Amino acid sequence: MTRRKILISLMAVSLGFFFLINVANAQVVSKTKMAGKVSVTMKVLPAETFEGAGAEMKWDGGASAVTMNSAPKPNHHLVAFLKEGGKPVENASVMISYRELSPKRSDWTSLPVCRMHVAGKGMDTAHFGNNLQLEKGEYEARITVNKNPAVTFHFELTK
Repeated sequence: MTRRKILISLMAVSLGFFFLINVANAQVVSKTKMAGKVSVTMKVLPAETFEGAGAEMKWDGGASAVTMNSAPKPNHHLVAFLKEGGKPVENASVMISYRELSPKRSDWTSLPVCRMHVAGKGMDTAHFGNNLQLEKGEYEARITVNKNPAVTFHFELTK
């Protein structure tokens, strides 16, 4: 192997390692509220993979999944897990928007919502949302399920 190929390989491994550390350090947030008869659990998780042999999520429909090579590079996974009567909701019309409250205030941004489930786990793990880029700060997420009133979640990311 030439020095150039070795150098390129080392750089690729270093960048991949750096990216994995940053994603692994993403803060996890989980909050639940009721929207009519539907329990909505909003989660902010580390960004999830949708592609390749090691994909964590299986895209089922709705908007296109934001992949790890999207720009800006996603670092979080903003999703809604829905339950009605204690059972997971597999089909729903879900809208998610979010806004930053501090350090600067922003307008509401619509998240392209896709339906997904955990790869290899089936539709009992169905949830709605997508990957996105979020920095440290205070946020609100507004989630509307079907024709129920929207529920708003306040959360803070400290890392």
